[in-house]
Amino acid sequence: MAQDEYAVPLTISRPPAPPRVPWGYADMAKAIGLVILGVIAVSVPAAFIASLLAGDAGIDKDPGALAVVFGASLIVEGVILLSAALFSLRKYHVSWADLGLRWPRRGGLWFSVVLVLAGLTLVYTYFALLDLAGAEPGSAVPEEAFDNLAPIILLAALSLVFAPFMEEVFFRGFIFAGLRGRWGTLWAALASGLLFGLAHLGGSSTAYTVVPIVAVGFVFALGYAYTGSLVATIGAHFLFNLVSLIVGLST
Repeated sequence: MAQDEYAVPLTISRPPAPPRVPWGYADMAKAIGLVILGVIAVSVPAAFIASLLAGDAGIDKDPGALAVVFGASLIVEGVILLSAALFSLRKYHVSWADLGLRWPRRGGLWFSVVLVLAGLTLVYTYFALLDLAGAEPGSAVPEEAFDNLAPIILLAALSLVFAPFMEEVFFRGFIFAGLRGRWGTLWAALASGLLFGLAHLGGSSTAYTVVPIVAVGFVFALGYAYTGSLVATIGAHFLFNLVSLIVGLST
């Protein structure tokens, strides 16, 4: 049979490669290093002052000491944002839109609800399994933090204002985006989620919490990849922390 000269050849197109941003491995490593130095420079003096205020009672039991610790965390969040900006905006003269601060291409504000429900489901399933196994993980925030006004105000500012914006810019807009064009979406989401989880490690008592935070970071990175914007992930981060704050206040 003669070949049909009008036949259209069958072709399978690959999905478009993730966009590659101008900042690379060295920039991300320098930003992470700057964050680590900032954490040390801020946390060590803060811990010393908090210890003096708390005395024998312990930092977790003294509201003034807790206020100092939360205040230091606010400064650290600023260092996180500054680190991302220095090695993207300033170095390559890109815009905030290149860091993800643009209107979503898909989804929208409602997608924040999808992401936070997925994140909360992962977290509460994880802790339910730990409960069945008889494990009792510690909390990153002591119960005494919810008993006094000053720590509550600082904790609310940290978890509802500073962390959702600054951490999403750094971990999703800067780290995930920097890795995505080189490693692909899934591996970049996993790596940035792992870094996100390690950044929330507050000692051996909170080691259990790293796993669900890594999972949440992974989900949020996929949400950023889907929407093309940090709007939904910032909203989801805010809602996630709001739920945690409400639970802490109610117990």
